[in-house]
Amino acid sequence: MSIELVFTPENASRADLVAHLVELGYQTCGHLWDWPEGSQNFHWFEEDEHVSFDGVEATVFPSDDSSTWLLHTRTRSSASVGDREHQNHTIRVARKNFGGWFHNDWSGKNRYIPIAPDPRDAVARGIYLSYELVTEKISSLRFALPEPNEQLEKMVGTPLEALAGVDPTRVLYNALFPFAVAAIEHFFSQSFKIMLRHDPDAQAKLRSQNKKIEIPDVYAIRDGEKSIEDVVADWYSFQNIGSIHTAFKDWFGINFQDLIRRRKKVGNKLPVLERRLASLIDFRHGVIHRFALDHGLRKQDIVDTLDMVQVLIDVFIDDLEKRRGVPIRDPK
Repeated sequence: MSIELVFTPENASRADLVAHLVELGYQTCGHLWDWPEGSQNFHWFEEDEHVSFDGVEATVFPSDDSSTWLLHTRTRSSASVGDREHQNHTIRVARKNFGGWFHNDWSGKNRYIPIAPDPRDAVARGIYLSYELVTEKISSLRFALPEPNEQLEKMVGTPLEALAGVDPTRVLYNALFPFAVAAIEHFFSQSFKIMLRHDPDAQAKLRSQNKKIEIPDVYAIRDGEKSIEDVVADWYSFQNIGSIHTAFKDWFGINFQDLIRRRKKVGNKLPVLERRLASLIDFRHGVIHRFALDHGLRKQDIVDTLDMVQVLIDVFIDDLEKRRGVPIRDPK
């Protein structure tokens, strides 16, 4: 649920409220809502330590009779504990500086947001954000998958089945395999960089490295275009099983190949994940490098592939949560 806190000061100008927000780290932004003339919109988001999930929206706006300026703050349903804490802090400091009162649209007058503690640390929060992004994209793609041509689909299982291969949607199905591999690559590369950035043992190992860094990477680090973790991640390919295994084994002692050399339920099947992943990667390389298209693909093949990607990621998350003793997916 989103939560809105609207603050009415005893004595504060628009400039006072704007300065208050800027002091707390808010940045000016646009807004989809049609606010009254003269309103100013802001947003706060803390990237460090992955404190924020969505951030805090804030708007300084005039009252209905334009006699005073008010402060509206909002966090969305997917906000982090850090986001909600900062929303409370924003109103708490405003009351201290300007007097007045506020309304919580869920709890009433002068009621701050009750916040349950979140056991997740920086690693867990960062991987959770990557997990949510990939999961949302996979779900969106599943929802948007086009249905096959009805007339051509009726030929499947008949002597004319070969004609079903001319269905244009089957070409599109081929194009979605690189998407599935990209989802895997994104999740595992991001997880690697997040763990490397925040794991003390990995940081100690990183400081002892004597591997040379290419000059273009040096300039990218200097200019803020890359981090040290980005450079290290570039040493590995996260669309290659052996390379993913080496990256997590060398830096964190995680045996990725052992995790995927097991059967897991994917849809109505019980495949060995390693075999399915290897087949997916090989198919993707065929599409990208040889334009090798399989006109026998059907919608269920894509659904099964996307399910496999989700199961693969969840298997990794399960192991990481058990290994670290810290939840990653929403602990609520």
